[in-house]
Amino acid sequence: MEAAELLHRYAAGERDFSGVDVRRIRLSRADLYQICLKDALLSGASLRDADLRGADLARTDLVGACLNGSSLVGASLYAADLTQVEMRYVDLYRADLQEVSLKGADLFEADLRETNLSGANLCEVSLRGANLRQAKLDGVKLHDADLREADLRGASWQGVELVRACFEGANLSYTNLPHVMLNEANLQKASLNSSILSQANLNEADLSGASLKGTKLDGANLFGANLSGADLTQADLKMADLTRADLSFANLTGADLWGAHLTAANLHGAIVPDGTRHN
Repeated sequence: MEAAELLHRYAAGERDFSGVDVRRIRLSRADLYQICLKDALLSGASLRDADLRGADLARTDLVGACLNGSSLVGASLYAADLTQVEMRYVDLYRADLQEVSLKGADLFEADLRETNLSGANLCEVSLRGANLRQAKLDGVKLHDADLREADLRGASWQGVELVRACFEGANLSYTNLPHVMLNEANLQKASLNSSILSQANLNEADLSGASLKGTKLDGANLFGANLSGADLTQADLKMADLTRADLSFANLTGADLWGAHLTAANLHGAIVPDGTRHN
């Protein structure tokens, strides 16, 4: 089907285009409000700046498609294949992205507020500067993902996999991340204030310059982690493993270190819990 035919039929009132083969179709800036394209083949298509609000794109093949600047507010993309898709500046507010594959996709500064991404594959995805406030990320795979400067406040993270993910400068304040796997993650200068990271795995994670004020890290694995210059004021570090961790020049004022393991940890220049500086 050609673009002209689809647009003509849509203008005539037709909305259900389930299962159509429109690979590499060009529909930039098209008004496709509440269109149904579930199970369709749209790989390589151009939907730049298109109006796809409320659209049904469940199980649609959008591999390598371009949706930069498009609006998908409230759309359903359940189990869609969005591998290597371009979705820069896209609006996905309250969209359904459960079980989607976004591996290697580019969602630079995308709006994903309150979006449901449960069970999605986000490995190697770029979400730099994206807004993920109150997003549901339960069971998501984020291996090697780029989340630099992303806003993740209030997001849900149950059972998420974050190995080697980059959160440099990201805002994860007030998030609930117990038992999360963040080993080798880059969290330089990230904000994790008042977050729950109880028993999280932060083995060799880079938290240099991070803000962890009032953060719960009780029982966390911080073996070999870089916490140099981090703000751990009032942090809960009870029973945490800080073996070989770099805490140089960190602020530990009021932190609870009861039962914490500090074998071979570097505390040079750190402000210890009683407010004095360690030499």
